[in-house]
Parts: sequence; structure tokens; C-alpha cells
Amino acid sequence: MSGWEERLLRLGLTLPPAPVPKGSYRPVVVWNDIAYVAGQVSRTADGVIPGPASEATDFPTIERAAQACVLRALAALDHEAGLDRVAQIVFLRGFVFAEAGFKRHSRVLDPASDLLTAIFGSSGAHARSAIGVASLPDDGLLEIEVVAALLPAAGIQRT
Repeated sequence: MSGWEERLLRLGLTLPPAPVPKGSYRPVVVWNDIAYVAGQVSRTADGVIPGPASEATDFPTIERAAQACVLRALAALDHEAGLDRVAQIVFLRGFVFAEAGFKRHSRVLDPASDLLTAIFGSSGAHARSAIGVASLPDDGLLEIEVVAALLPAAGIQRT
């Protein structure tokens, strides 16, 4: 069992099935050992964790939304490239469906950042953007995109 798997189990978490795109795109594109994970909305097996975020949104809801996004993104990445290849989570971009006047977008992304670090250790620390938006697919509270640097795949020769 790899380090990320052990940490995920210790956190009491499991990866969901890899998400299937609902449009004309690929869930992950790997180019020169950089993986670009398409946006993943705060969707669980029970449905979408809805927005909009407001000052009244409780932290457990924010945390569940962030966790759902991260686990879906990692499931997609694991399916496409394998999480054992992750050398570094480079960038996390979050889109927060928020009420007008909401100013704590970064707070909504903190649990996602914390979870990536909990799973990957120092390799999970990343740069980040938090952007407020007027809507998201299916009224999701949060959508994230992840960029990860990968170790070269076994058997691939670089010249």
C-alpha cells in the first residue's frame, strides 16, 4: 500500500468511482508529465452539495463540498495516470458559487488544500486561486481544477 493510500485510509476516506464527463472533454489530460484535471463539482453519491455560499454557510457543509471535489479529482487522476505517479500537486483552482457580496472564497478552498496536503504530505502543498462565480453546474457549491506534476511512467524513455 502506498503512502497516499495509507493516509487516505487513516482519514477514513475512499476514492469514488472515476467521474464520467458530461460533455465533450476528457476528465484528465497528461502532457509532458503534467496532469490537468478537469473541473470537478461538489458531487457525492447522494447528489450535489449545493450553493450558493454565504456568510451563513456552515463550515461542515464547506468541508464536505471541498472533500467531494478533491476525491472526485483524485479518482479521475488515479484512473488516467495513477496516484502513485504524483510527484507534486502544483496548482488548485477553485470556483465558488457565492451570493453577491460574499468575500470569503479562500475560506471555502482551505479544506480542499488541507486535504491534498493530508493525503500527499509536502507534495500536496500547492499554489491556488479562489474565484467567486454566479453559478456552477447543477448549482454545486464548489468546483475545483487540479494540476499535478507526475513522475515519468515506467517504461517511457525520455531523450
